[in-house]
Amino acid sequence: MFVIRTIVLEIANFVKMNESPRSGEFVTSLARGLQVIRAFDTDNPAMSLSDVAKRTGLTRAAARRFLHTLRELGYVSSDGRDFRLTPRVLGLGYAYLSSMSIVELAQPFMENISKTVNESCSMSVLDDSEVVYIARVPTKRIMSVALSIGTRLPAYNTSMGRVLLADLSGEQLDDYFSA
Repeated sequence: MFVIRTIVLEIANFVKMNESPRSGEFVTSLARGLQVIRAFDTDNPAMSLSDVAKRTGLTRAAARRFLHTLRELGYVSSDGRDFRLTPRVLGLGYAYLSSMSIVELAQPFMENISKTVNESCSMSVLDDSEVVYIARVPTKRIMSVALSIGTRLPAYNTSMGRVLLADLSGEQLDDYFSA
C-alpha cells in the first residue's frame, strides 16, 4: 500500500510540476531543488524532512534526496532531525546583486519611503567636504527643493551631510573641519 501511495504522489507531483507548458530544456529536478530551498523562510527557518515534504508537495523520499544533495553541497545543515539553510545560499543571489548598482537596489525602497512619509528621499555620498546626491525620489508637492542627481552641497550645511559626517572617526572629522 505504501508503494502505491508513493507512486501516486510522485505522479501527482510530476503533473503539478508540468502543469504549464515547458520547453524541452526545462530541468524539473533543478526546479524541485529550488522549491526545497524556497520552502525555508522566516516562519520556517528549520524544518524536519516531513515538514519540507509537506511544504513542497514532494514525497518524503524525494525531499530526502534533495536535502541530502543540498547538505552535501553545503546549502543546508542538519542537526539529525531538522534542516536549515546555511549562509552559502546567499551566494546564489550574490551574482544578481553584484551586477546591480547600489542605486538600482535602493530605488524601490526609496520610493516606498517617500510614499509612506510623503517627503522626498535621497541617497548621497560624501566627497571631500561636499555631499553628492546619487539617487533621489522627489516629493509630489506644489513647492519642493529641486535637487537632481549630481547636485553637490556643503556637507556641514545639510541634514544629509551631517548624517554622513557623523559616521566619520574623530581624526577624519578634525581633518574635515580644518580644511
